[in-house]
Amino acid sequence: LSQDASSADIRKAYRKLSLVLHPDKNKDENAETQFRQLVAIYEVLKDEERRQRYDDILINGLPDWRQPVFYYRRVRKMSNAELALLLFIILTVGHYAVVWSIYLEKQLDELLSRKKREKKKKTGGKSTDEAKLAALDKNESNEKLPILFDCRVLDKPQWHDLLPCKLGIWFCLTVKSLPRLFQDARQLYVEYKETKMKAKEDALAKAELETLQKEKKPKVKKPKSEFPVYTVLESSPYIPSYDHGASIEEIEEQMDDWLGGKNRTQKKK
Repeated sequence: LSQDASSADIRKAYRKLSLVLHPDKNKDENAETQFRQLVAIYEVLKDEERRQRYDDILINGLPDWRQPVFYYRRVRKMSNAELALLLFIILTVGHYAVVWSIYLEKQLDELLSRKKREKKKKTGGKSTDEAKLAALDKNESNEKLPILFDCRVLDKPQWHDLLPCKLGIWFCLTVKSLPRLFQDARQLYVEYKETKMKAKEDALAKAELETLQKEKKPKVKKPKSEFPVYTVLESSPYIPSYDHGASIEEIEEQMDDWLGGKNRTQKKK
């Protein structure tokens, strides 16, 4: 078939070849593989998207290693272990590059600060303003002294700064510190349990104390209030005598009469 053949032509050609290459009619030893290849070709050509990709490969050829499609197809065929190894290598190289960049940056900072100090020494002792500026710069340099000291102490990155070595060291230190971690965790658990038991005992003791105090408290009966009885000691013309069995209204009337009589006698006098 030509490259611009229609889908109907492809279908007719597939039917003709399937009758020829079918294992029942084809007596060749590789009849089965030939028939499978025919089916695979037909599956590609009958789909428009797959056929377009196939035509693109026929025109432009297979993707070059300089193109991202090449790596995409290679990575797609990789297993999980190969992908993990590739990612680990990329991370290792990236980590080492970052370590070197940090080291070079600190070295550059130290070099620039050293040049600044040398320049200040050469142009020292000119005017008061310059002296003030020099004092300010000196304070700044004193603040930066710890950073410069770290730069001097900082060593060049070595092979043991690689990510696998760092991970190995971290794993060894973790394994060494596991017994101590278990001991600390156990001690914390014991202390937590003791505090919990102590709080429970304190609550029980408090409850018992409250119940004992309630039981010990005697019930005090309130005395009934008794009203005093008025008794006349001496008979006097100014002190009236009252009938204790009289009501309040009668007593008030007697008081009014007594007060009225008293006022009359005072007027007469």
